[in-house]
Amino acid sequence: MQRAYHAEQVEAARRALGEGTFIAAWAEGQALAPQQAVAYALEILDHALGTAPLRHRASQRSPAGLTARELEVLRLVAAGLTDSQVASQLTLSRRTVSAHLASIYGKLGVSSRTAAAHWMAEHGLTGPVPPGPVDTYMVR
Repeated sequence: MQRAYHAEQVEAARRALGEGTFIAAWAEGQALAPQQAVAYALEILDHALGTAPLRHRASQRSPAGLTARELEVLRLVAAGLTDSQVASQLTLSRRTVSAHLASIYGKLGVSSRTAAAHWMAEHGLTGPVPPGPVDTYMVR
């Protein structure tokens, strides 16, 4: 009975989030401690359902409906980092970064890193890349 309920809830989350966001969130959750995974899942679900606390809603809104994590990924990609470097910077797997990029491309209606970076610049979302372990690998 619990397995059926779990499967039903997983499918509901998949529908609510969309395939790309669900895959990214699932992969990222796999790397978290159980308490962290639950908090993260609730944050994503609240965002998707529009039930996030008011104090967080303003910071979660962005053009094209990108999540805060997607904006982080996009900002690093626009700065020229590879998927591996983005994964290292954000402590994610390369597969999670790829899933985020697929979701980003879908939301922006683009099909390449260059087009996504151009979109970001057009919307005034470019800014400094946060310091991190891959700074020494960045081509400037």
